[in-house]
Amino acid sequence: MTRAEEVKIKLDRVREFLQRKGLSAMLMKKQPNFSWITAGGLNMVGIATEIGVASVLVTNDNCYVIANKIEAPRMRDEEVAELGFEIVSYEWYENKELEIVRKIAGEKVGCDAPVPGLIHVEAEFNELRYELTQSEVERYLYLGEKLSRALESVLLFTRPNDTEAEIAGRISAELWKYRIDPTGFMVAADERARLYRHPIPTMKKVERLVMVSVNARYKGLITTVTRMVHFGEPSKQLLKQYRENVEIECVMIARTRIGEKMNVPVLAAIEEYEKRGYHDEWKLHHQGGPMGYYARDVRVTFDCQQIVRRNQAFCWNPTISGTKSEDGFIVTEKGPIMITKPFVFPALKLEVEGISFVKPDMLVL
Repeated sequence: MTRAEEVKIKLDRVREFLQRKGLSAMLMKKQPNFSWITAGGLNMVGIATEIGVASVLVTNDNCYVIANKIEAPRMRDEEVAELGFEIVSYEWYENKELEIVRKIAGEKVGCDAPVPGLIHVEAEFNELRYELTQSEVERYLYLGEKLSRALESVLLFTRPNDTEAEIAGRISAELWKYRIDPTGFMVAADERARLYRHPIPTMKKVERLVMVSVNARYKGLITTVTRMVHFGEPSKQLLKQYRENVEIECVMIARTRIGEKMNVPVLAAIEEYEKRGYHDEWKLHHQGGPMGYYARDVRVTFDCQQIVRRNQAFCWNPTISGTKSEDGFIVTEKGPIMITKPFVFPALKLEVEGISFVKPDMLVL
């Protein structure tokens, strides 16, 4: 599938949305939606901002990229060349985007961000992204392999006295070789893995254990992954907990099926926590959910009623104080396709509900 073919599929979805909502056009200002509609284009300068430096406007007949004259040449040459988008530009010192939108599309324009005079339809519009195209699946698998290899290779050579921040920096350097944005890090040395569910990297030095979670983005798509390393032989209790943590994640993946409610895997996980003696651990951290152009499109709770879609990406992240298991996957009719998986780390082979899993074990150095 070419980029142009992928863009056409998405334009068809947007135009069906316009008809359904009675809108004259849809303005996409956010980076995730720009990357989605352009099949991997980037409208960012700073990677930490959600609103892009260029917007896409889709009407029933045409599609436009609206940008100031600083950004417009690069948008034309590097992001949407040959994709059929018309570039509309304005002076950098003028704020004319809304005026241009009104001139092209008139009234009843939807928007993915709250803009005065436009109709904020973000929640419903986001669902157009959920079913991945085949090209998006391929990009996701590329991202998953590069991220898994980068993370595991760095951890293979991590040693006691390395700081959490140093480890994050080394992983970042590996990802940038492939133009992959490291968008989030959690690095926990020793007791921080037990104390905090979101341990952002600090200058703390590793002694016996380190747990690393990474969010990474490639052409707009984001996946997350967690790996654990222990220096010296871990206790039998820690190994047992880690492996049961992995089993809980595998149960969640196995229960994530097309047409089922998203809360089914979470309810199954709660049951598994209790059955294994980890009472109320599920209450200490959210359990994950669907992902795509955000790290999590929905943070799934036990009463979530949204339905799992075909070719939708998910990442569950069950945690028990001191351990975590987390790999992205895509839901298909034939079962889950893992986005991230062990490439360098030792593997755990499990069968859960008739599905064979190859999951990372704790690396012992």
